[in-house]
Amino acid sequence: MEIRMKANRLEMDPPLSTPTRQTSDRGSNHIPTDDTTEEVPPTSSKLPSNGIMEESVSQMTTMLLNILEHHGCANQRLASLEEDLVHSKIEEEKLKATIEALEKEKSEMNAKVALMERKDLYELLEAKMEGFSYSQPSRND
Repeated sequence: MEIRMKANRLEMDPPLSTPTRQTSDRGSNHIPTDDTTEEVPPTSSKLPSNGIMEESVSQMTTMLLNILEHHGCANQRLASLEEDLVHSKIEEEKLKATIEALEKEKSEMNAKVALMERKDLYELLEAKMEGFSYSQPSRND
């Protein structure tokens, strides 16, 4: 929007002065006069005055402004996407750390379960062993 206003202002403002060109006498047999500047006719005097050129310039200016506006929006969207990417990478790192912590906890729990199962089996075996008495066969038979 701001770019469009600046372009409209530039389009409406006439040039401040007619450009001048300095002449030089180096390498020529030209004898310098008191006035070494000559007027350069404005280029707009060569253009048709029927308004076709003005309309064309206006259309091109509008197209250029639309392109610049679109470019600005695209840059803003790109910056937003880059920011989202940074946040996503941070979240990804947090999730990886959480997964690693959970895997470690799972491993510890599996080790405890295995130990408890062994303990239960040992206690069961011990109970069966108590009920079983080993006796030697008697020789009196």
